[in-house]
Order: sequence, then C-alpha cells, then structure tokens
Amino acid sequence: MNKTFCLLAVAFLILATGCQEQKFKKEQDGTEYKIISSGGKNAVAGDFMEVNILAKYKDSVLFSSIESSMPRFIPFDTAQLPPFFKVIHEGDSMVIRESTDSLKKRGQFAPFMQDGQYIYQTFKIVKIFSSKEAADSAAKPFEVLAKQKSYDKEKAQIEKEIASNDSLAKADDKEITAYIAKKNLTAKKTAWGTYVAITTPGTGDYLSKNDVAEVEYTGKTFEDSTFDSNTDKKFNHLQPLYVDMSRFTGIIPGWIDGLQLMQKGSVGQIIIPSYLAYGQGGRPPKIQPNANLVFDIKVTNVLTQEEYQQKMEEQQKMMQMMREQMQQQQQQQQQQQQKPAPKAK
Repeated sequence: MNKTFCLLAVAFLILATGCQEQKFKKEQDGTEYKIISSGGKNAVAGDFMEVNILAKYKDSVLFSSIESSMPRFIPFDTAQLPPFFKVIHEGDSMVIRESTDSLKKRGQFAPFMQDGQYIYQTFKIVKIFSSKEAADSAAKPFEVLAKQKSYDKEKAQIEKEIASNDSLAKADDKEITAYIAKKNLTAKKTAWGTYVAITTPGTGDYLSKNDVAEVEYTGKTFEDSTFDSNTDKKFNHLQPLYVDMSRFTGIIPGWIDGLQLMQKGSVGQIIIPSYLAYGQGGRPPKIQPNANLVFDIKVTNVLTQEEYQQKMEEQQKMMQMMREQMQQQQQQQQQQQQKPAPKAK
C-alpha cells in the first residue's frame, strides 16, 4: 500500500469513527447517508464546490480523487444534486452507503460484488467558490498534476508491454532495419524502438511533453500504400494535426516516441514498430495486423500547452458564432416563408 492510500485509509477511518454516533438517514430510493457538519459557509445557488471523493467496497478503493490528484469542481445546483446536498457547508463531509442488494435490483450489480455488502462513498466539501472563474482558477494546478500522473502511468504501461513482448520487438526491429537499408535512410532509434530519419533539420529545442506539435503527415505501409494524409485532398482533411505530447490517448504511441527527436521545422520520416502502432488488431483493410508503419512528417509549428489551449478556445468560439449565424439565417428564412403573399390589386 503506497503512502497516498495509507493516508486515504486513515482519513476514511477517522471519518467513519466520527460517524459512528450518527445513524444513517434513508432516501426513498434506498440510498443511506450521513453528514458531518463543520458549521462553515453554506453553499447557495450559483456557487461551485471543490469536492474530494473516495469510493470503497470492503477494503478495496474503487475510486479516489486524491489518488488521481483531481478533485471534482461541481456547480451547486439543487435541481441536479440529491436532496440532502441542499444543506451542505464548506468543510462538511458526507458518507453515502448503498447496499449491493439495491444495486442488484437496479441492474447496477458488478461481478466483484457480493450480496449483503455495501458501497461507501465519502464526499469532502473542501471549499466553496462564488463563481465559475474562481473554481476554474483553483482547478488549474490540479489539472497539471493529474495530467502528469496520467502521462507517467501510461508511459509505464507501454514500457511494461514492450518488455513483455521481446520476441515481437526483435522481429519488428529486423523488418524495420531491412526497410531502412532498402530505402538508403539514415535513422536514429529511440529506446522504445521507433526510428526517425531526418531529411531537413529543424530549429530550437526537441519536442517534449510540454509541447503541442502542429504537424503535416502522410502515413504509409512498408509496401508504399498510403492509408492516411492531411496533405492529400483525397483524404478530405487538410487541416493541421495537433499532437499533444503530454498525452498518449488519441494518438498511437509511436508518434509521441518519434516526435521527441524532432524540432520546429523538422522534416523526415518516423518509422513505427507494430507494437507502438495498431498492434495485433491493425486497421484492416488498409493496415494489416502487426504492421510496421512509415509516416512522412513535417513539424510546421510548436505551441506551448497554454497557446494550444487558447487556440482551441478561439476555434470553439468561432464555431459557436458560425452555428449561431446559421441558426439566425434559418430563422429568417422560415419567417420569410411564413409571411402571407401580397394581395393582388
């Protein structure tokens, strides 16, 4: 058990001890709850709550916002929250208990559950904010930490899978080195097994997890069959691709691995082994199972995380404006169609 879980266990024990003097109250749907009041500032409509959540079944932690480093920031909306949330205060704690029997009746029974047991959820109201802006500002440091934890976890999982597939890694590497020799390329190999062949060097620092790369690309198989591109019109998406180097989700791991050897302005090829691409499943019919892939890459720009976030927000606002303009035009057309025709003289 790591230090965080030890602290969670102690916190939960203290909270449970404080609850022993209280009886659970019961809602109509069978949900039972206790509130340990702090006497702090009460929440009112329009407020936002910073809430830490711990869910347990027997001795197992099912979910922990502390472990994920991401408390929940929830609007205080009495129409959406359970009725007993209406009297919540800053600093309050709440324990909700649901029986596995009740969950079974509602079709929410998980395979690990046993009859006659309970799921306990503990909610700690850490702070109450009077505006969304204040809550968003408080959430930012947690988002950075949670993102780092997620990156480290995904990276460790990928490295574990590579280590457990040594024979596949060797087979892929043999095929890739033969391809590089055939194409007369000069390429550098990463620790994970991706090869990067630079034809035009870039400038500045090499890409890191603090960056977002703006990329033009064309993806090919070793048989030179093109399966995707954002520079070829026939694939119908000529927009730049933005690769957030701090996330492995939404992109094959080989991209993140290979781009770390590129800079702003770099042009070259990233040659990705199958286990860092689409693996055993492939993407038939264009990408076969266990296929090594080649991507022609140009890094057209490098953005900071803040610049990327700002760019995405600007694009969302623009899209919203376009939707509103289209709605207004449709409404005007409907109004024109509904106007009675002028009477003939």
